[in-house]
Amino acid sequence: MGVIAKSNRELKLYYHPDSRIAIQSIAIAEATKAQKVLINLLEVKVTETQWAELSRLLNKQPSELINTEHPFIKKTLSDHPKLDENQALKVLAKNPEVLMHPIAMRGEKVIEVKGINDLMALQENDSKDAKLP
Repeated sequence: MGVIAKSNRELKLYYHPDSRIAIQSIAIAEATKAQKVLINLLEVKVTETQWAELSRLLNKQPSELINTEHPFIKKTLSDHPKLDENQALKVLAKNPEVLMHPIAMRGEKVIEVKGINDLMALQENDSKDAKLP
């Protein structure tokens, strides 16, 4: 059992406000009928345990969630850091601005939002309510 609550009626978006795709994703999320839970990583501390669960739900290693091109990583670690799982979780928990892509969750479905169309996969449950011209 995980530590992150999941609901099909709720769309969670984990994002850093400096990300252009995150801002666009928020606008798309507003169009869904699901309850929105916007998790601004500057304001909400996500624990190492929560990061571990998110990476597991995405079927990725925690280090795969980190933007290794981010200036913080290059300045603090190296140009090509090799992070083990625990190191990556600590980096994400203490420096969430290095998150490569926003993460969206609805029920058991979790995705990295690499483009705004990715959120459409989580809005399918609302399509039956859409008014067609």
